[in-house]
Amino acid sequence: MKILFASHSSALAGAEQSLVHLVRTAAERGHTGAVALPEPGPLAGRLESTSDSFETVILPSHLWMGRRYSFVVGSVRLLQALSDVPRYLSHIRTAGYDVVVVNSSVSPVPLVSARLAQVPVLQVVRESLISNPMLRSALPKSIIRQLLSRLSTSVICISQFVAGQFSYPSKVFYPQVGSEFLATAELTERPTQTPPQAVICGTISPEKGQLDAVRAIQVARSLGTEVRLDIYGRGELRDVAELESVINELDLEGLVRIMGSTSDMKAAYDSADIAIVCSRNEGFGKVTAEAILMGRPVVAYGLGGTSEILDYGGGLATAASPDALGAALHKVFTERSLLQELGAEARTSGIRSELAESAQRVLDCIEKLKVTQSPKG
Repeated sequence: MKILFASHSSALAGAEQSLVHLVRTAAERGHTGAVALPEPGPLAGRLESTSDSFETVILPSHLWMGRRYSFVVGSVRLLQALSDVPRYLSHIRTAGYDVVVVNSSVSPVPLVSARLAQVPVLQVVRESLISNPMLRSALPKSIIRQLLSRLSTSVICISQFVAGQFSYPSKVFYPQVGSEFLATAELTERPTQTPPQAVICGTISPEKGQLDAVRAIQVARSLGTEVRLDIYGRGELRDVAELESVINELDLEGLVRIMGSTSDMKAAYDSADIAIVCSRNEGFGKVTAEAILMGRPVVAYGLGGTSEILDYGGGLATAASPDALGAALHKVFTERSLLQELGAEARTSGIRSELAESAQRVLDCIEKLKVTQSPKG
């Protein structure tokens, strides 16, 4: 089968890393094709080292949802997206793909182009379309959801939380993770470091809540727990600057460190005793799952897809406030039996079997889409 995977970004955030694992699985099954990126970026290098069966192609695809998409900005972006369609459509027709897989719902270009080319298209919805304030658009969300459903041949949502907000028929498969996180040989209990070390991973942004994590560290320390925090991830300059400012304001320099991005997330989790997750609208929470797969307990806001993962065990859900999070960190590190219990749950979490089969299940869906099958509508 010749497959086009379409990415809305050329970065290496959670959605893009899941795409890498999906492409690798497709290649292992003998499929070929390409991955379309909107611009050059680190994702291209990761894909090139993943498989020779899939090339990368640069096809501009503007978004119809974004952080600062007021009506005016959103309207301009929508017009730009429509202007991207002819080139995208030409590539799909010329290359002769059997299926198009769209890795995010924030760009309409690959979906519309596949529909016009009459090629079956699998739409992956990764975003909490209703509750996420980072997703603004000139179009009402009700129209976006309807178009995603009508223009696609099949839809996959990455959690029950996302499926509930999408509200149209879909399958639910959790995102893909690397095989390195699914190994079990190293999952043994180990002594807690002194002082204890926490980690938070993900794009630095208001949605991911790094500011809350920093303030929670101050709360925990005020209660008598000398916990440290490493922050992994990149972000916009103003978000990073604000984070640095708060760290300085709270006199936490040296205790809270901004580590930047890393290509070795496994090592980042392995360096910590516990992971923190402060996202308020996480579609799934790949960082939550990866920490648990590493046997690391998680203290997290009990919101969105994060709570769905914690239902399998291995974490402590809190109210969405730095005070509640800081109190939970203090509790975990002073009640060692609780930390041991959460660690044991993480090492045996049922999320492991769900994620181990995820890529195969998505490929099964892709292979069922026939060239003769028409998109809905």
